[in-house]
Amino acid sequence: MFTLQQIVDAPPAEVVRAFTEPEPFAAWFVADGFRTPSDRVTIHARPGGEISAVFVNDDTEVPFTLHFGALDLPHHVELHFTDPAEDITITLTPLPGARTQLNYQSTGLTDEQAAPIKPGVATMLGHLAAYFS
Repeated sequence: MFTLQQIVDAPPAEVVRAFTEPEPFAAWFVADGFRTPSDRVTIHARPGGEISAVFVNDDTEVPFTLHFGALDLPHHVELHFTDPAEDITITLTPLPGARTQLNYQSTGLTDEQAAPIKPGVATMLGHLAAYFS
């Protein structure tokens, strides 16, 4: 399990778009050396719905899918990966000045699986904050 926090200069109603709309999702959900084209992202933001997208670089395409669990938009989003099995809980808390504290909690990964993933997620959350700046 690991938890990360990110302050975003936008209210929760805007920040939640990073999980419910292709363009803002594609801007932050990237891996080192890859991009996520927004025209290759589909999102069905409802319990049981999914996010389907593709990481792309010059030679490789890596498709991936996340499934939505419970949603209480714009304050709470649950996402599930299947390989490796990971449950992600996103909580968006309003802050003064139309800002948001984003709490990202990952459970289900072994310590060995989480170790390389955590820094990448921290980088992704930085991209998310930059998108809304």
